[in-house]
Amino acid sequence: MFKSVPVFIRILFFVFLINVIFIMAYSSFSQESNSKADSVGGEKLFKANCSGCHLNGTNLIKPNKPIIGSLKTKSQITFGAFLENPPPPMPKFANITAKPENLNALYNYVISLMGK
Repeated sequence: MFKSVPVFIRILFFVFLINVIFIMAYSSFSQESNSKADSVGGEKLFKANCSGCHLNGTNLIKPNKPIIGSLKTKSQITFGAFLENPPPPMPKFANITAKPENLNALYNYVISLMGK
């Protein structure tokens, strides 16, 4: 039965089959690395918005109030509420709190700084 199919069609079938296998393997790999992608996104957000004053989880403005160990990080809700209405001189971070995926990524990164 397969011998009656032209060689060109058989080659196309095998190329298609190989592509399907690679696509399935890639999809599996990319789903497994979603947590790493969140971590990288959180790190980028931290570097762009926080690291100027909170280098490596410290506090350069008020050294006795570092991020590491802060009660403001006890939950993502508490963390988000703090970022929406922080005390001066800290600015509000609406660019982070307005998007749940940004808040989630940043919170997960900050928690990773603490080794939780």
